[in-house]
Amino acid sequence: MSDPHYDREAEKYESPIPSREHILSFIQEKPRTKNQLFDLLSLIDEQKKGFERRLRAMVRDKQLSCNKNGLYRPYSNRGLLTGTVIANPKGFGFVSLDKGGKDLRLSSQQMKLVFHGDKIKARLLSRNLDAEVVEVVETIKTLVGRLHIEKGESYVVVDDKRIKHNIKITELLDGCVDNQVVIVEILSSPTLESDATGKITTILGNYLDEGVEVDSAIYRHQIPSVFSEKTLSESVKLPTKVLEIDKKDRVDLTSFELITIDGDDSRDFDDAVYAKPSKDGWKLIVAIADVSHYVSEGSSLDAESFERGNSVYFPHKVVPMLPETISNGLCSLNPNVERLCMACEMNINPLGELLDYKFYSAVMLSHARLTYGQVNEILESKKSPLRNKFSNVVENIDFLYGLYKTLRISRQKRGVMDFDRIESQILFDDKGKIENIVARKRNDAHKLIEECMLMANQATAKFLQKNNEDFLYRNHPKPTAEKVEVTRQFLSAIGLTLEGGIEPESKDFAKVLRNAKGREDENIIKTVVLRTMKQATYTPINDGHFGLAFEDYTHFTSPIRRYPDLLVHRAIKRVLKSKSRPPSKKMIELGAHLSMTERRADDASRDVEQWLKCEYMRDKVGENFNGIISGVAGFGLFVELSEVFVEGMISIRDLKDDYFIFDDVHHQLKGQNSGKIYRLGDMIKVKVASVSLDDRKIDFIPSGSSQKKPRKKRN
Repeated sequence: MSDPHYDREAEKYESPIPSREHILSFIQEKPRTKNQLFDLLSLIDEQKKGFERRLRAMVRDKQLSCNKNGLYRPYSNRGLLTGTVIANPKGFGFVSLDKGGKDLRLSSQQMKLVFHGDKIKARLLSRNLDAEVVEVVETIKTLVGRLHIEKGESYVVVDDKRIKHNIKITELLDGCVDNQVVIVEILSSPTLESDATGKITTILGNYLDEGVEVDSAIYRHQIPSVFSEKTLSESVKLPTKVLEIDKKDRVDLTSFELITIDGDDSRDFDDAVYAKPSKDGWKLIVAIADVSHYVSEGSSLDAESFERGNSVYFPHKVVPMLPETISNGLCSLNPNVERLCMACEMNINPLGELLDYKFYSAVMLSHARLTYGQVNEILESKKSPLRNKFSNVVENIDFLYGLYKTLRISRQKRGVMDFDRIESQILFDDKGKIENIVARKRNDAHKLIEECMLMANQATAKFLQKNNEDFLYRNHPKPTAEKVEVTRQFLSAIGLTLEGGIEPESKDFAKVLRNAKGREDENIIKTVVLRTMKQATYTPINDGHFGLAFEDYTHFTSPIRRYPDLLVHRAIKRVLKSKSRPPSKKMIELGAHLSMTERRADDASRDVEQWLKCEYMRDKVGENFNGIISGVAGFGLFVELSEVFVEGMISIRDLKDDYFIFDDVHHQLKGQNSGKIYRLGDMIKVKVASVSLDDRKIDFIPSGSSQKKPRKKRN
């Protein structure tokens, strides 16, 4: 069959290649490979390269498609699936389908055509769910990364390690220099032959500038950080103090010695507490800032708060859910000023069990702003000068502590898991540079407030459930049987027993944690148990809270910084006004979004914290530290340093004195020749080998390890 468009092609090329129409006529009969087409069309060597370029152009222009086996077929929209690209840092990826169901798989070759987060059309290639990219429907618009300028060419290495593409820069901003952190607008997607292109729109700062790591994380995790003019305008119109008209029909709690207890650097105070012995045990009042009075449903302020979902806390910066005029001012329960609040008043028996509760709108006055450290000192020393300084509220503090001891009994009886593990705290000097990384101190004052909030949250869930209201539970599902079995095997290997069969209860895990008290590997055991647990979520369907051993639980106590709590406050008010709203399908969508914003905030915070820890360790390369093995894998050991609370990894290739075999049951690496064992929870001395800020990675080697490669044992 001759090419009907040969003359047209001959006018363009010295050695004419088959026209697009002629190629399509062959492929419509049957899918063909490139080599099959070479033979069918009788192409000579000097035509083949041009022909290959034409095939690629026809794929680009959606005349043809090509699968992983190199078979070309006419492009078709039939059978195409739409979804979002989910990249894996190792290079491959998946397509999360819009219609739901199992994810499709994209090879590392296919991932060269897309970015993480792209919206694409894909074609299923096999029963194994392998797929190919057919069309990029919507690509990501901007990325953040580090600018490199070399030999007159510029490119950006993307900060998100799930994106392997470098972005070729076609346009630099004035002031751009090498090694800056920048935001890039994507101009063209990558292809198999060329990099993506982009232009720089914003310079965030130099690589090691103070705060640039936070700005980068905010942008990378798509955290809204700038309030719209409309939202700010709404917030400015609000009063700066409680108006007389707003006190109408509210209970006056100003005479009650309510106090706030928070961290040293806290600026937004959304909970105050008061306790007093009663004939039945204890009376507890938890007063929470009445944010819902000022943030109206359907307002711009409300919409933007929902989009943010929560405040995001970084080591030395906060991205608030609400404008600071509200979060730190009007709604914050600052000392000695009247504030509107929603009160939860509870009666608790001597066993720490909730007897009854009631909710009401109130006006309050915080009689003191105390820190956890101050309260702890007051509790520990009857001679502390702070007792005189806060003499007006000391009685309340002592009563709260008495109540806490009672609630602690109930907590133990329920079998609540105690994850009171050591957490790190990054300390900064006056110039904003990292001074030290220390253990975050947690004392009885922290636990006192925590127990009061837990009781109020539980009472709220019971109240709203009883009234069939539309709200979000805070659910914590049971762990999977698979994870339970893995954890049980690990515990058994270190001499601990997890009871409860295939579905252990919270009390069974709590018993393990009690038995781990005082052990050198206590913190590791807590970590392993914690990793067994599922993530808590927001949903209108009550599945209980496994970790807290509550049948029903919600979030009520932090409406300044958590949007679910704001929804709960509105639900309480509907009940109080006899305007209850039954559960709705819309609440499912709200819960999914707010669960996502919580994960987003956690990821961003961890990202920044790891960057800062890497920065701190940069000048520690070559130094030796004591550590504990916090994780074991086939590729190496994770080690948490004891002195500075950072984690790094020893690659298995750096265990040079033997060949080590991974035992996943016992969480250990065992030397094939020597029998030497590296086990989860073991103490180890390491040397800092390298630190990578880009990868958020610290590499260790064993201190004093041999650098000679061992001879493999012969079988």
